[in-house]
Amino acid sequence: MDLKALLTLNDGQKLFANPRRIKLLQHLQQTGSISQGARDAGISYKAAWDAINDMNILAGQEVVHSEKGGKGGGGAKITPFGERLLQLYSLMDQMQDMALKALVDAAVPMGSLQELMAHFSLETSARNQLLVEVTALQGDSLSDNLKLRLQGGQEVEASITHTSTAKLGLVVGKKVILLFKAPSVAIRLHSEDDGNNHLRGVVTSLTTGEQRSEIALDIGGTDLVYASVKNESIAGFNLAEGDYCYASFTPSNAIIASMK
Repeated sequence: MDLKALLTLNDGQKLFANPRRIKLLQHLQQTGSISQGARDAGISYKAAWDAINDMNILAGQEVVHSEKGGKGGGGAKITPFGERLLQLYSLMDQMQDMALKALVDAAVPMGSLQELMAHFSLETSARNQLLVEVTALQGDSLSDNLKLRLQGGQEVEASITHTSTAKLGLVVGKKVILLFKAPSVAIRLHSEDDGNNHLRGVVTSLTTGEQRSEIALDIGGTDLVYASVKNESIAGFNLAEGDYCYASFTPSNAIIASMK
């Protein structure tokens, strides 16, 4: 069996988020345009606008902030709440996959959510589910910035809500799991001072498709980072196995998982 669950979030009887809307938000986040995001997601501009309007109304706050004007319908930006929604959906999607795999594998413990997550985290910790240690924690009453050290010694940052920090019991010295999806990773030839995380690694595999490329980087220790990037974003890099480059992702795209 190869089961797949499609996650839908409803507010009562009203649709709030589903894979189609999440895909739209992901493309909008990348392009900063509702019209371009709609085209990339394979839906009409009207359908995209209606979906965004519905989500903004149901959430009671903006998921997407848009500005009118211009031939393309104006600019648009995912709000902090919208970014949290994407992070939540990503985490819940991974949890669903774990549960479905556990259904057909009698060896997987099903006594509790912690047992289930721990089992799959150990099996998949090298696929953008990285064991890290909290080395610093700064923030305010709303948001926190975490510094995290990977097994190979490199450090990254993660931005999460202060509520999440308290709920997870995060303190300096605690070991947690850092999660981020391959499509959120960009490939750079040099580290840049742009506020993003930049993990230096050596290319261990590179698979090029018609539109996207899948790249794996050995970043030290036992950790691999996987990136799924558009081919045009690495055009001219001439990457090959054995080359060094950087895996870049924003602190807001990091998800923290902690086993209590």
